[in-house]
Amino acid sequence: MAGLIKQSSTAFRAATGAALVPLGKGRLLERGLSVAALTDRKTPSLISVRPSPVIAAWPGGAHGRRAASGLGSKELMPEDILHLRATSMAIMQDPVCELRPEEARRYAIERPDPTLELPWWHPRKLTSQVSKPLHARKEAGFRLRDLITERLDNETLLQAFEIDNGFNMQVYFMILHAWLLHQRLVLEGNKAKRLDADLFEHCWTLVRNWMWIRKVPEYRFDTEMRNVQEFLLGCCVALDKALERPDILPARLRQELWANVYSGGCKKDSAALTLLTKYCLRQLALMLQLDTECVLNGNFVWADFPVPDGKPVQPRLLPVWREEYNKAMKDV
Repeated sequence: MAGLIKQSSTAFRAATGAALVPLGKGRLLERGLSVAALTDRKTPSLISVRPSPVIAAWPGGAHGRRAASGLGSKELMPEDILHLRATSMAIMQDPVCELRPEEARRYAIERPDPTLELPWWHPRKLTSQVSKPLHARKEAGFRLRDLITERLDNETLLQAFEIDNGFNMQVYFMILHAWLLHQRLVLEGNKAKRLDADLFEHCWTLVRNWMWIRKVPEYRFDTEMRNVQEFLLGCCVALDKALERPDILPARLRQELWANVYSGGCKKDSAALTLLTKYCLRQLALMLQLDTECVLNGNFVWADFPVPDGKPVQPRLLPVWREEYNKAMKDV
């Protein structure tokens, strides 16, 4: 992939607890357990001062703060909780939101080891046994990356969720799937810590490549990358907060998707937003029911999600930067 940025040798560790995001040239962004580090910064963010050529329509100011900090308040009023519970019950009435254990097992796939049938003295088998731990983790990281990029090219889902081809919605849709995978990886503890780090590093590499193809000036590249990371990590923190109360989880999840993925640009009860909420609930149910070995090896696919019958899927007219990226990936 000539010209595209290669994977960083320093693994991104922001996915677990307080960690550091490598930004290059010694710059580091600290992600703690609170949202204050992302939203209440003394130095004004570039995106809230003037339009950024990378994220020209990115939500800034007060709306940007709401997007990063969830509902914008530490405590919910009793009437708010009643409304959220009613909304959550309405969303969960659709059976597509739930996934039974026997259904979840259908999405696990088997990848047989090609060296099993080789004799024990075969050089290929001996080499595989020596390098298997490191090779298996890297291979699993690539499989998780491919799961995310496949969703970015799924025209049926993109049209159903009304995800456009703009940079903003594309990176938010990407980080949404990374967050879904992350929710299961953190449950595995130290066994998945390195894999979790690799997952987010793949995401940042994808964003860097998109920015590079969009010809972001070198003198502003780190600043733009930092802005993107701040908002995407803010989205992850907001989604984490939505999981705090299971009784109102669907409603809060829809609110966070509205504020982040759609940047408040659609109705709060729009069909596309509600459909995306149900999709996230279904995929989250899948993540929590997969066997440990399937997760650690990346041996699974996303759960099927039926979309309503409507207008036929129209081929997307990709922007130039996406076409160039897809062409470069085919040449790898």
